[in-house]
Amino acid sequence: MLNTSISSQLPSNTATMLLPRFIRFRDCPHYLGMDKNRFNREVRPYLIHIPIGTQGIAFDRLDLDEWACQYKARNGHRISNREEG
Repeated sequence: MLNTSISSQLPSNTATMLLPRFIRFRDCPHYLGMDKNRFNREVRPYLIHIPIGTQGIAFDRLDLDEWACQYKARNGHRISNREEG
């Protein structure tokens, strides 16, 4: 049987950092670089929440990343030469 796990493909001295798939609600604004109020107003309505335990709420990191890509596509722009420096 072929072992295709990621850890078996890395050299033994390589430090591996795994990002969690689900990010707790309290950490989501920081993950996206914004405050809690902006997250609740602009991001949260477009996400599916995932219950964790009896009171916890999390969001899928991939959904957060997708929201960030769409936001960048709508609002991002290149810095002109005059704005640099």
